[in-house]
Amino acid sequence: MLTNNDKITVSQAIIFLITTIIGTGILSLPGQVARNADSDGWIVVILGSIIILAGSLVIGILLKRYPQDTFVEYAQKIVGKLPAYIFCILLMIYFTLFTSIIARKFADVMNAFMLQKTPMEFLILTQLLLTVYLLRHGIEPAARISEILLPIMIIPIIGMYLMGIPKADFTELLPFLNTPVKTMAIGSLYTAFSLLGSEILLVVGPYIRSPEKALRVITVSVTAVTITYIFIVVIVFATLGVEDTKLMLWPAMTITRTIMAPGGILERLDALVLALWTIAAFTSINGYYFSAGLVLSHLSGTREFGFYITMIFPWIYLFSLFSRNVLQTSSWAHYLGIAGIILGMAVPAVLLIIDTIKRKGGNPA
Repeated sequence: MLTNNDKITVSQAIIFLITTIIGTGILSLPGQVARNADSDGWIVVILGSIIILAGSLVIGILLKRYPQDTFVEYAQKIVGKLPAYIFCILLMIYFTLFTSIIARKFADVMNAFMLQKTPMEFLILTQLLLTVYLLRHGIEPAARISEILLPIMIIPIIGMYLMGIPKADFTELLPFLNTPVKTMAIGSLYTAFSLLGSEILLVVGPYIRSPEKALRVITVSVTAVTITYIFIVVIVFATLGVEDTKLMLWPAMTITRTIMAPGGILERLDALVLALWTIAAFTSINGYYFSAGLVLSHLSGTREFGFYITMIFPWIYLFSLFSRNVLQTSSWAHYLGIAGIILGMAVPAVLLIIDTIKRKGGNPA
């Protein structure tokens, strides 16, 4: 049952959204944008963020119009009960599957770089059990955890990649704007998949104490993540080279093996990166998992969500084990990215258009 701790402040919402977004593609993004746009990969990150920001602003407008309603409630007001329920069920499936993919990616990276002999099932299970324990206490404790973990995650990441600057060759970022427009447009769409996360505000939005400020939450969050991603892409390109980056599955992880801490304090920075990756995966799972449970509780018309958090746990665990290998996981993540653009941005845009037409026609929803 949601208690008085069922509301979070605007600043907590910003941090919660940042930690949800930033864990989904931070290790693989440099390789992805290098394959899509060569040395213009960092520009593709900017263009992808514009796509996400434009789509997310639609969510902010809807929250501003219906600050006291859950998504299920105002979707029913706009398009009717049946279409709203169908869409919410699809949204719940999307959140559930995305949680599974993040958990599987976390286990894949840990198995590849450090815990080779640890069963993948154990890694996924422990991560999800910790998430369930936290989320059953509500969104406010989850947001507080994000407040604590964000600086622990971001400050070392920035410091660590700054140590790679002495080895960097920034001529790797040349030539500038040499990528065909069509190729860059497609690459921007693919990059947008790594910036997904703001769609959780469709269901989390009403739990912000000032939901009318959702536009600010979205703008600050997406901008902060974009700056972080650009920084990482530029350092990876300049240190490893664009052509070598293309060949790597997790270049943002590989680069840490070429960086040495001053004075040799840390011989293996990749161990530190894996610790930070664990935090990033955990906070990202929190956002999507909580959103899946909320959709179910809203569909049932109850304020009890702890039961649903527990109920979908075995499904998330089983789905995370379906993939046969890393490449298949990446392929599924790609398709979920497309689903995220459709369900998290295109459909809300349609709802906003319909709602605007109704209001102009003198029949506000």
